[in-house]
Amino acid sequence: MDRSVSIGIHVPSVAVAGLQSGQAYAEFFQQVEASGFDALWVEDRVFHPAPLADSLLLLLWAAAHTRHLILGTAVLVLNLRLAPVVARQVSTLHHLSGGRLALGVSLGGRPEEYDGLGIPMDRRVAVFRESMAVLRQLLGGEPVDHAGKFFQLREATVRPAAPVPILVGGIAEAAIRRAGALADGWIMAPFGTIGDFRRGWQIAQEAASQVGKDPSRLMAGRLLYVAVDDDRTRARDDLVQFLHGYYGTGFDVDKHAIFGPAEEVTKRLREQVDAGITHLMLGVPTLDHTHLRRLAQEVAPALRA
Repeated sequence: MDRSVSIGIHVPSVAVAGLQSGQAYAEFFQQVEASGFDALWVEDRVFHPAPLADSLLLLLWAAAHTRHLILGTAVLVLNLRLAPVVARQVSTLHHLSGGRLALGVSLGGRPEEYDGLGIPMDRRVAVFRESMAVLRQLLGGEPVDHAGKFFQLREATVRPAAPVPILVGGIAEAAIRRAGALADGWIMAPFGTIGDFRRGWQIAQEAASQVGKDPSRLMAGRLLYVAVDDDRTRARDDLVQFLHGYYGTGFDVDKHAIFGPAEEVTKRLREQVDAGITHLMLGVPTLDHTHLRRLAQEVAPALRA
Protein backbone atom coordinates (compact mmCIF):
# COMPACT_ATOMS: atom_id res chain seq x y z
CA MET A 1 0.00 0.00 0.00
CA ASP A 2 1.29 3.47 -0.91
CA ARG A 3 1.90 5.38 2.31
CA SER A 4 3.32 8.54 0.74
CA VAL A 5 0.30 10.41 2.07
CA SER A 6 0.40 10.73 5.83
CA ILE A 7 -3.06 10.39 7.36
CA GLY A 8 -3.21 11.65 10.92
CA ILE A 9 -5.90 12.31 13.48
CA HIS A 10 -6.25 15.79 14.94
CA VAL A 11 -7.28 15.18 18.54
CA PRO A 12 -10.29 17.02 20.03
CA SER A 13 -8.50 18.52 23.02
CA VAL A 14 -11.19 21.02 23.96
CA ALA A 15 -14.71 20.30 25.20
CA VAL A 16 -17.43 22.64 26.45
CA ALA A 17 -18.87 19.89 28.65
CA GLY A 18 -15.45 19.10 30.13
CA LEU A 19 -12.45 17.05 29.05
CA GLN A 20 -12.64 13.28 29.14
CA SER A 21 -10.34 11.38 31.48
CA GLY A 22 -6.68 10.70 30.90
CA GLN A 23 -7.52 7.04 30.48
CA ALA A 24 -10.05 7.86 27.75
CA TYR A 25 -7.41 9.84 25.87
CA ALA A 26 -4.85 7.05 26.33
CA GLU A 27 -7.23 4.46 24.91
CA PHE A 28 -8.07 6.78 22.01
CA PHE A 29 -4.39 7.27 21.19
CA GLN A 30 -3.84 3.52 21.25
CA GLN A 31 -6.84 3.00 18.97
CA VAL A 32 -5.47 5.56 16.51
CA GLU A 33 -2.23 3.60 16.36
CA ALA A 34 -3.93 0.20 16.15
CA SER A 35 -6.13 1.48 13.31
CA GLY A 36 -3.12 2.17 11.11
CA PHE A 37 -3.06 5.95 11.12
CA ASP A 38 0.28 7.69 10.77
CA ALA A 39 0.14 10.58 13.20
CA LEU A 40 -1.57 12.39 16.05
CA TRP A 41 -1.90 16.17 15.92
CA VAL A 42 -3.05 18.56 18.65
CA GLU A 43 -4.21 22.17 18.76
CA ASP A 44 -2.90 24.90 21.04
CA ARG A 45 -4.20 27.86 23.01
CA VAL A 46 -3.24 29.39 26.34
CA PHE A 47 -6.54 31.03 27.33
CA HIS A 48 -9.91 29.58 26.35
CA PRO A 49 -13.38 29.69 27.95
CA ALA A 50 -13.85 25.93 27.59
CA PRO A 51 -11.78 23.19 29.25
CA LEU A 52 -8.71 22.60 27.07
CA ALA A 53 -5.65 20.35 27.33
CA ASP A 54 -2.19 21.87 26.86
CA SER A 55 -0.74 20.79 23.52
CA LEU A 56 2.72 19.60 24.55
CA LEU A 57 1.50 17.92 27.73
CA LEU A 58 -1.15 16.09 25.73
CA LEU A 59 1.52 14.94 23.28
CA LEU A 60 3.61 13.72 26.21
CA TRP A 61 0.62 11.65 27.31
CA ALA A 62 0.30 10.34 23.75
CA ALA A 63 4.00 9.48 23.64
CA ALA A 64 3.62 7.42 26.81
CA HIS A 65 0.80 5.34 25.31
CA THR A 66 1.94 4.82 21.70
CA ARG A 67 5.05 3.45 20.02
CA HIS A 68 5.06 4.43 16.35
CA LEU A 69 2.80 7.42 15.65
CA ILE A 70 4.28 10.76 14.64
CA LEU A 71 3.26 13.28 17.30
CA GLY A 72 2.68 16.84 16.14
CA THR A 73 1.26 20.24 16.97
CA ALA A 74 -1.11 21.81 14.46
CA VAL A 75 -0.37 24.36 15.53
CA LEU A 76 1.57 25.58 18.57
CA VAL A 77 1.17 29.34 18.97
CA LEU A 78 4.89 30.03 19.25
CA ASN A 79 4.50 33.72 20.03
CA LEU A 80 2.65 32.92 23.25
CA ARG A 81 5.51 30.80 24.59
CA LEU A 82 9.19 31.57 25.20
CA ALA A 83 11.16 29.96 22.39
CA PRO A 84 14.02 28.73 24.64
CA VAL A 85 11.49 27.03 26.94
CA VAL A 86 9.79 25.47 23.92
CA ALA A 87 13.20 24.21 22.79
CA ARG A 88 13.73 22.49 26.15
CA GLN A 89 10.25 20.94 26.05
CA VAL A 90 10.66 19.79 22.46
CA SER A 91 14.09 18.34 23.19
CA THR A 92 12.68 16.31 26.06
CA LEU A 93 9.56 15.18 24.23
CA HIS A 94 11.51 14.25 21.10
CA HIS A 95 13.87 12.13 23.22
CA LEU A 96 11.19 10.42 25.30
CA SER A 97 9.08 9.61 22.23
CA GLY A 98 11.97 8.05 20.36
CA GLY A 99 12.29 10.84 17.83
CA ARG A 100 8.64 10.97 16.76
CA LEU A 101 7.93 14.68 17.14
CA ALA A 102 6.87 17.18 14.46
CA LEU A 103 6.27 20.82 15.31
CA GLY A 104 3.68 22.98 13.60
CA VAL A 105 3.83 26.61 14.75
CA SER A 106 2.14 29.92 14.06
CA LEU A 107 2.11 33.48 15.32
CA GLY A 108 -1.72 33.35 15.89
CA GLY A 109 -3.34 34.07 19.20
CA ARG A 110 -5.90 36.62 20.28
CA PRO A 111 -5.35 40.11 21.73
CA GLU A 112 -6.30 38.99 25.25
CA GLU A 113 -3.64 36.27 25.08
CA TYR A 114 -0.94 38.71 23.97
CA ASP A 115 -2.00 41.20 26.66
CA GLY A 116 -2.18 38.54 29.36
CA LEU A 117 1.28 37.23 28.57
CA GLY A 118 2.91 40.63 28.12
CA ILE A 119 3.79 40.12 24.46
CA PRO A 120 3.61 43.09 22.06
CA MET A 121 0.95 42.08 19.53
CA ASP A 122 1.87 44.99 17.26
CA ARG A 123 5.30 43.37 16.86
CA ARG A 124 4.09 39.80 16.52
CA VAL A 125 5.77 39.19 13.15
CA ALA A 126 9.16 40.29 14.50
CA VAL A 127 8.62 38.17 17.63
CA PHE A 128 7.76 35.16 15.49
CA ARG A 129 10.73 35.50 13.17
CA GLU A 130 13.18 35.78 16.04
CA SER A 131 11.48 32.99 17.97
CA MET A 132 11.82 30.71 14.94
CA ALA A 133 15.50 31.55 14.60
CA VAL A 134 16.20 30.94 18.29
CA LEU A 135 14.21 27.71 18.33
CA ARG A 136 16.03 26.35 15.28
CA GLN A 137 19.43 27.17 16.71
CA LEU A 138 18.76 25.72 20.14
CA LEU A 139 17.29 22.48 18.77
CA GLY A 140 20.61 21.93 16.98
CA GLY A 141 22.14 21.04 20.33
CA GLU A 142 25.15 23.37 20.07
CA PRO A 143 25.93 26.45 22.21
CA VAL A 144 24.05 29.45 20.87
CA ASP A 145 24.99 33.12 20.99
CA HIS A 146 22.16 35.36 19.89
CA ALA A 147 21.79 39.11 20.35
CA GLY A 148 18.32 40.09 19.20
CA LYS A 149 15.47 42.42 20.06
CA PHE A 150 13.64 39.87 22.20
CA PHE A 151 16.26 37.25 23.16
CA GLN A 152 19.80 37.60 24.47
CA LEU A 153 21.57 34.23 24.53
CA ARG A 154 25.18 33.54 25.55
CA GLU A 155 26.49 30.00 25.23
CA ALA A 156 22.90 28.79 25.61
CA THR A 157 22.71 25.03 25.10
CA VAL A 158 19.74 22.69 24.87
CA ARG A 159 20.53 18.98 24.66
CA PRO A 160 19.77 16.38 23.48
CA ALA A 161 19.52 17.88 20.02
CA ALA A 162 16.09 17.52 18.43
CA PRO A 163 16.16 17.76 14.62
CA VAL A 164 12.39 17.93 14.35
CA PRO A 165 10.57 19.08 11.20
CA ILE A 166 9.02 22.50 11.74
CA LEU A 167 5.97 23.59 9.76
CA VAL A 168 4.32 27.00 9.78
CA GLY A 169 0.57 27.41 9.77
CA GLY A 170 -1.39 30.29 8.31
CA ILE A 171 -3.60 31.40 5.46
CA ALA A 172 -2.36 34.96 4.81
CA GLU A 173 0.14 35.29 1.98
CA ALA A 174 2.84 36.61 4.32
CA ALA A 175 2.42 33.60 6.62
CA ILE A 176 2.65 31.21 3.67
CA ARG A 177 5.83 32.91 2.49
CA ARG A 178 7.31 32.49 5.98
CA ALA A 179 6.43 28.81 5.82
CA GLY A 180 8.34 28.37 2.57
CA ALA A 181 11.33 30.46 3.61
CA LEU A 182 11.73 29.59 7.30
CA ALA A 183 10.22 26.15 7.76
CA ASP A 184 10.07 22.60 6.44
CA GLY A 185 6.50 22.95 5.29
CA TRP A 186 3.14 24.70 5.44
CA ILE A 187 -0.04 23.79 7.31
CA MET A 188 -3.22 25.19 5.79
CA ALA A 189 -6.11 25.85 8.14
CA PRO A 190 -9.57 24.38 7.46
CA PHE A 191 -10.66 27.68 5.92
CA GLY A 192 -10.44 28.02 2.15
CA THR A 193 -10.87 26.02 -1.04
CA ILE A 194 -8.68 23.60 -2.94
CA GLY A 195 -7.94 26.48 -5.30
CA ASP A 196 -6.74 28.50 -2.31
CA PHE A 197 -4.43 25.64 -1.37
CA ARG A 198 -2.96 25.43 -4.88
CA ARG A 199 -2.28 29.17 -4.90
CA GLY A 200 -0.80 29.06 -1.42
CA TRP A 201 1.34 26.05 -2.21
CA GLN A 202 2.83 27.86 -5.19
CA ILE A 203 3.64 30.84 -2.94
CA ALA A 204 5.32 28.58 -0.36
CA GLN A 205 7.41 26.84 -3.00
CA GLU A 206 8.46 30.14 -4.57
CA ALA A 207 9.51 31.46 -1.15
CA ALA A 208 11.57 28.32 -0.55
CA SER A 209 13.32 28.68 -3.91
CA GLN A 210 14.13 32.33 -3.24
CA VAL A 211 16.18 31.39 -0.16
CA GLY A 212 17.95 28.53 -1.89
CA LYS A 213 15.83 25.65 -0.57
CA ASP A 214 14.55 22.72 -2.60
CA PRO A 215 10.78 23.34 -2.84
CA SER A 216 10.10 19.67 -3.60
CA ARG A 217 11.15 18.81 -0.04
CA LEU A 218 8.46 20.96 1.58
CA MET A 219 5.68 19.23 3.49
CA ALA A 220 2.10 20.27 2.69
CA GLY A 221 -0.21 19.76 5.65
CA ARG A 222 -3.86 20.58 6.06
CA LEU A 223 -6.21 20.47 9.02
CA LEU A 224 -9.68 19.37 7.94
CA TYR A 225 -12.55 18.63 10.31
CA VAL A 226 -14.44 15.49 9.35
CA ALA A 227 -17.36 13.36 10.53
CA VAL A 228 -18.37 10.10 8.85
CA ASP A 229 -22.00 9.10 9.33
CA ASP A 230 -24.66 7.82 6.96
CA ASP A 231 -26.94 10.34 8.65
CA ARG A 232 -25.57 13.69 7.42
CA THR A 233 -27.59 15.66 9.95
CA ARG A 234 -26.12 13.71 12.84
CA ALA A 235 -22.61 14.10 11.43
CA ARG A 236 -23.13 17.84 11.10
CA ASP A 237 -24.53 18.13 14.63
CA ASP A 238 -21.46 16.39 16.06
CA LEU A 239 -19.17 18.85 14.30
CA VAL A 240 -21.26 21.87 15.26
CA GLN A 241 -21.11 20.97 18.94
CA PHE A 242 -17.35 20.59 18.86
CA LEU A 243 -16.37 23.38 16.47
CA HIS A 244 -18.66 26.03 17.92
CA GLY A 245 -17.26 25.14 21.33
CA TYR A 246 -13.71 25.74 20.08
CA TYR A 247 -13.93 28.47 17.45
CA GLY A 248 -17.25 30.03 18.43
CA THR A 249 -20.56 30.16 16.60
CA GLY A 250 -19.03 32.05 13.69
CA PHE A 251 -17.41 28.85 12.38
CA ASP A 252 -19.35 27.87 9.24
CA VAL A 253 -19.50 24.08 9.48
CA ASP A 254 -21.20 23.68 6.09
CA LYS A 255 -18.47 25.68 4.38
CA HIS A 256 -15.35 24.59 6.24
CA ALA A 257 -15.95 20.99 7.37
CA ILE A 258 -16.44 17.66 5.61
CA PHE A 259 -19.21 15.34 6.76
CA GLY A 260 -21.62 12.69 5.58
CA PRO A 261 -21.39 9.08 4.35
CA ALA A 262 -17.93 7.55 3.94
CA GLU A 263 -18.08 7.77 0.14
CA GLU A 264 -18.71 11.51 0.23
CA VAL A 265 -16.02 12.19 2.83
CA THR A 266 -13.53 10.06 0.89
CA LYS A 267 -14.25 11.86 -2.39
CA ARG A 268 -13.69 15.29 -0.88
CA LEU A 269 -10.53 14.27 0.93
CA ARG A 270 -9.22 12.58 -2.21
CA GLU A 271 -9.48 15.95 -3.95
CA GLN A 272 -7.20 17.40 -1.28
CA VAL A 273 -4.60 14.69 -1.79
CA ASP A 274 -4.76 15.05 -5.57
CA ALA A 275 -4.14 18.79 -5.16
CA GLY A 276 -0.83 18.07 -3.40
CA ILE A 277 -1.54 17.65 0.32
CA THR A 278 1.10 15.32 1.80
CA HIS A 279 -0.08 15.37 5.43
CA LEU A 280 -3.79 15.16 6.21
CA MET A 281 -4.75 16.15 9.75
CA LEU A 282 -8.29 14.87 10.21
CA GLY A 283 -10.00 16.71 13.02
CA VAL A 284 -12.60 14.48 14.66
CA PRO A 285 -15.30 15.88 16.96
CA THR A 286 -15.08 13.26 19.75
CA LEU A 287 -12.99 10.39 21.07
CA ASP A 288 -15.47 7.91 19.59
CA HIS A 289 -13.72 4.65 18.62
CA THR A 290 -16.44 3.55 16.21
CA HIS A 291 -16.03 6.73 14.19
CA LEU A 292 -12.27 6.22 14.20
CA ARG A 293 -12.66 2.70 12.82
CA ARG A 294 -14.92 3.96 10.02
CA LEU A 295 -12.28 6.51 9.02
CA ALA A 296 -9.59 3.81 9.11
CA GLN A 297 -11.53 1.16 7.23
CA GLU A 298 -13.76 3.11 4.85
CA VAL A 299 -11.83 6.31 4.10
CA ALA A 300 -8.08 5.95 4.63
CA PRO A 301 -7.46 3.05 2.20
CA ALA A 302 -8.90 4.99 -0.74
CA LEU A 303 -6.76 8.02 0.11
CA ARG A 304 -3.62 5.91 0.00
CA ALA A 305 -4.51 4.03 -3.16
